[in-house]
Amino acid sequence: MLKWLVEELTWAEKVENKVIIIGHIPTGRSDCLKAFSWNYYRIIDRFEATVVGQYMGHTHQDHFALQYSEESDHHPTSFQFISPSTTTFSDLRPSIRLYTLDGDRKKSTYRPLKSETYLLDLNRANDKNETVWELEYDSMSAYNLTWLTPDTMDQLYRRFKGDRDFFYKTYWQYKFHMQPDRPCDDSCYHYNLCEMITGRSGDPTICKNLSLKEQEKHFQLNKMC
Repeated sequence: MLKWLVEELTWAEKVENKVIIIGHIPTGRSDCLKAFSWNYYRIIDRFEATVVGQYMGHTHQDHFALQYSEESDHHPTSFQFISPSTTTFSDLRPSIRLYTLDGDRKKSTYRPLKSETYLLDLNRANDKNETVWELEYDSMSAYNLTWLTPDTMDQLYRRFKGDRDFFYKTYWQYKFHMQPDRPCDDSCYHYNLCEMITGRSGDPTICKNLSLKEQEKHFQLNKMC
């Protein structure tokens, strides 16, 4: 599979096409095979100018994971949107995610400009048999981001790292669809920061203040599937 991916990306690079990757399991999670994850990470590093979007699912939660170059400057090369799900799940409302891309013009980047997350109104669905989707948030208003690029997402991560209140009021609320009574202590906070920059599984060098064992503990505590 990865051999095929390299061949496709090599062709796309040669003809100056941009590539969007749609997958299921985010490659930074422990349930993604380590060998696959690390090799995939290297491929994205190599083709960072060609791959302009990665869209994943699996977790039923709303979050993201950055990937960084293995070169000395360690610059952000890409990131994975990890979108919530329409599947009903305990304590989570069904949700959908819409993306606005820079497209339909010559030399378009096809990078995402904005994401919008909508939640299903379960009361109306159950009481009146009506399907109504309510806007939970959009990335432009919530995070003041006009482009969703590796650099701007890295800046957002650093803002979360430097402003814990901002993290709690936005990211933590959106991750589980506005559950203000859901606790997040120091260990939880540091795990979520770690998760934002973990683009490959089983890497002990990424999060210095959380061991892989501690990361796995939080992973098992919060995983939906």
